[in-house]
Amino acid sequence: MLENIALIKEVQKFISTKKAQEEGFKLLDKINLAEIGLKRVGQCSSLELFYVMFIRALMTQKNYIIINMPYAIIHNLHDIKQLINNLELLNNKQKKIFILDTLNHKMRYNFINHSN
Repeated sequence: MLENIALIKEVQKFISTKKAQEEGFKLLDKINLAEIGLKRVGQCSSLELFYVMFIRALMTQKNYIIINMPYAIIHNLHDIKQLINNLELLNNKQKKIFILDTLNHKMRYNFINHSN
């Protein structure tokens, strides 16, 4: 996973592989997931893969991150509070984070569309 995370910094900011992987390791360690740094995709849970994707997004040059339907990405997500706490911890107020979840509001949107 560290190779996957580091790739963004290596390509966009020309940071050495070692330094970029160290940054990725520190971020994984912040949320107690340092042990997945040496794992491959098939060895990680959907939640672990989500955090890797989020960390990669943090390393981009964009000022915002859009997460579209986290429940569709993360299997068995029962409590989003811990996820949001970890995202805030990782982000450290660097970027704006938008979480879009249209699936849970589908009935409301259909009702609004049909009432017009």
